Amino acid sequence: MSEQEQEKAVAGVGILVAAFPEENAGEEALKALKQARKQRQVYFEDAAVIRQDAEGGVHYHETGDMSTGKGAGAGAIVGGLIGILGGPAGIVIGAGAGALVGGALAHGDAGFADDSLEQLGVALKPGTSAVALVTSGAFLHAVRKQADDAQLREALGNIGSELSARLEEGKSVALGMVLTEEGIAVQEVAANNEVAEVIGVVVTEDGVLAGEAVATEEGAAYAVAATDGEAVEYEVGAATEDAAAVEHGVVTEEGAIIAGAAATEDEAVEGVAVITPVEEEAGEDEEKKEE
Repeated sequence: MSEQEQEKAVAGVGILVAAFPEENAGEEALKALKQARKQRQVYFEDAAVIRQDAEGGVHYHETGDMSTGKGAGAGAIVGGLIGILGGPAGIVIGAGAGALVGGALAHGDAGFADDSLEQLGVALKPGTSAVALVTSGAFLHAVRKQADDAQLREALGNIGSELSARLEEGKSVALGMVLTEEGIAVQEVAANNEVAEVIGVVVTEDGVLAGEAVATEEGAAYAVAATDGEAVEYEVGAATEDAAAVEHGVVTEEGAIIAGAAATEDEAVEGVAVITPVEEEAGEDEEKKEE
């Protein structure tokens, strides 16, 4: 395969880190993922299971390199990603964490770095487990070469803290990241028998899209917002068995338009508001005329 063909060989890279409140769940998840890979339902080149036993001891093992060459050309994605993260959108979201976690996990030669797996294992709780996988080992090493070691350690520490916090809540959690030359998408799903939460962010050179949703037995609520640097469009909503409400708005430098609606079994209401900035210059002109 030529160098140009390698650069075109990969459309994107996926990274997944999931943690479970049961010690054997990570191993079971990896078995299911391997089976799905055989059936060509998913693709990954390397995976690792990490668990913390009841006494706090950390254990981990890897699948080893399962590459089929689909990760070739991943270095091009790193270049495009760094360009995106250099802009305002990357500053707002801090979306580089996805790529940096991949780099932090990478070993110098092949597979995952043992010290990184150990760090994730320490972040777990006794009697819990996690699984990590990546669709391109080449991407991991490309990131590691271009990112600062301190950034890599910090990113991995942030992921470990998030996993630990969710496990403390008794929830299973999955952090998924997809990276292409055009942008990065990050999603977190955390759930137990009582509540499910989803958070997602997409960042490109053109803008940012972010959303969050929570569902319980009592109802559900969501919020989503998008910006291209010139305008912000958002929507928030909530629903229960008895009522529902939604608000949609667009905000620019010239003002804002906000529309909302709410309904119960007995009645429904809706309204629209238009907000414009106060014209200070007009007031100043009037003062000058009076003088």
